[in-house]
Amino acid sequence: MKKIFFLLLITLAVVSCSKKSDSTTSTQYSNKLALGTGINPGNLFELTGVGTTFPVSSLIYFRLESADDMGGSKIRIQIDNQDGTPYTTVPDYDNSQSYGHIFLSGFSLPDKGNYKATGILVTGLKTVASVNFVLN
Repeated sequence: MKKIFFLLLITLAVVSCSKKSDSTTSTQYSNKLALGTGINPGNLFELTGVGTTFPVSSLIYFRLESADDMGGSKIRIQIDNQDGTPYTTVPDYDNSQSYGHIFLSGFSLPDKGNYKATGILVTGLKTVASVNFVLN
């Protein structure tokens, strides 16, 4: 009888401490574009050296996160001068997955200046997010 009582107590303790699945909660994504100097080798969805100032001609990594599933859309990074005039469009990036909310890659620019990068889903030409940055 003591053995059954002890097993019952352990079972209750384990059940009461276990995390309950809540079907009403899900991972939340938002529309963000971040720039950095690298990608964390321990977590390939995380940038390192996140910032807004970079050396000219350096490789600038970006992480585009979309609140909506990207659905395999190509990714476009439009670069504008700070005054809003177009500077360049980085060639479209192929998305290797048919689903997902996060895309990471990189680009480089040859000229010093103040810029705005805008992440765009090519399918539907949906603007996701923008960030201002400086090359010096």
